[in-house]
Amino acid sequence: MLGTAAGELAGAALVLLVLADVLATTLTLGDSSGPLTRRFLGRTWRALLHLHGRRPSSAMLTNAGSLLLATTVLIWVVVFWAGWWLVFLGSGAIHQSSTGRPASVVDVAYYAGFSVSTLGVGDFVAGGPTWRWLTSVASFSGLVVVTLAITYLLSVMSAVVSRRALATRIHALGDSAGDIVARGWAGDGFSGLFVQQLLDLPQQLAVVAEQHLAYPVLQYFRSRYPATSLPLAFARLDDAMLLLEAAVAPAARPSAVAVAPVRRVIDRYVRTAGETSVVRRSVKPPPPPAVQALVQAGIPLGDPAHLDRRAAAENARRERLRRLVHGDGRSWDEVGDAPPC
Repeated sequence: MLGTAAGELAGAALVLLVLADVLATTLTLGDSSGPLTRRFLGRTWRALLHLHGRRPSSAMLTNAGSLLLATTVLIWVVVFWAGWWLVFLGSGAIHQSSTGRPASVVDVAYYAGFSVSTLGVGDFVAGGPTWRWLTSVASFSGLVVVTLAITYLLSVMSAVVSRRALATRIHALGDSAGDIVARGWAGDGFSGLFVQQLLDLPQQLAVVAEQHLAYPVLQYFRSRYPATSLPLAFARLDDAMLLLEAAVAPAARPSAVAVAPVRRVIDRYVRTAGETSVVRRSVKPPPPPAVQALVQAGIPLGDPAHLDRRAAAENARRERLRRLVHGDGRSWDEVGDAPPC
């Protein structure tokens, strides 16, 4: 039988690994998941990106988030179960309640399963006080793992809906950064409704940014359609705010009270999401956003060199934004119109 001291230690190590991973993933509001989850999710997603590139129609990438989340929970349960199985393989640990005969390896697996699931069938029992106490620990820890896993699943799916709803709202503002700015122009200034939309955005942006910090797995939920892609939405909105701050003539700009908070919250998202981005390779910063839509709308523009200088000063930030877009399996060209070559 495998119930040696080494086997029991290995089982205890697996149990502790899963507990640490579950607690780090579900309860720690940090910038990463637990060690087991982080490695599994990151490597699997990078492999999928390599296989499918940035094809918008990739069904596997679109469905990967739900599959990865479900697989993560399954890994927790299986490894946790296996750990307690190894622990209970100790000599004399488990026996049949009616006959008293020692349990087989398969019987112990069955016993470990109904212990960690808190079912408590009763046809097999622990063989002594130590094993009875360990059974209680297994049941309690199993309850913790299952409860946290289910709660995590529901919380992540709710956050996915929030992300896509916000992305839809941002994309509805315009088909590109320039289009967002142009639509807000009322002929002699930016409309009050447009400014009010900017004032309303930071609260919603902040909620989604904090959700990403709490649930890094959200980056693997890729939307099938660009109109519900959050990385594209944040990149497009950030470029629009850059145009308002650096391309529009100072006298025509909306108040900084409306623009600056949006950029600060986007910066929060870029810093938190960028630290967990699956795209680690260096990328070139994207070019400054195009101003053609502003010119066509008759918006007064400032010094063109000022926009270039501002974009160059934010190269590091814009590189992180581009990595997030690529990590969603998309190209920066999808952010919107590109400047002329």
